[in-house]
Amino acid sequence: MRIERTGHIQPIHPYRQQEMRQEEAKKKGKERDQLEISTEALELQKNQETEAERTERIAELKKQVQAGTYHVDAKLIAEALLKKGM
Repeated sequence: MRIERTGHIQPIHPYRQQEMRQEEAKKKGKERDQLEISTEALELQKNQETEAERTERIAELKKQVQAGTYHVDAKLIAEALLKKGM
């Protein structure tokens, strides 16, 4: 005995189904994938940039100290201490 399904639609190849979904999405004007970076990740990135600047500044100061050309501005230090104290 042989049973046949009436009105049966042949399955579409899975890759073709994916292509069809993509085409439908384009037609509907769906948004594309987006990437959102968390605030924590942005802070970490900012800290890395600051760290590189800090490293360069320290190297520059070391060279000045070794060459004997580094001079401290006492007035700027005193002003900074007064601002922090208030």
